[in-house]
Amino acid sequence: MAFDPNLPVDDSLATAVELRNQFNALKALSDAQQATIDGQQGQIAGLLAQIDNINSNMADMQDAINALQGH
Repeated sequence: MAFDPNLPVDDSLATAVELRNQFNALKALSDAQQATIDGQQGQIAGLLAQIDNINSNMADMQDAINALQGH
């Protein structure tokens, strides 16, 4: 069951099943968001590793340029 923001209806007697379904739907939404966040954190970690690699390569290239220029 998907979350229904219209439940429980105002001034109605809510049932345990109705509320349980609402809470379970909210939990499912929260879990899905956490999975998305976890995936994005993995992507960010990969990008940061690539940046570190690029910076290291740039430093090596600068060292090579300095060596060729006699510094």
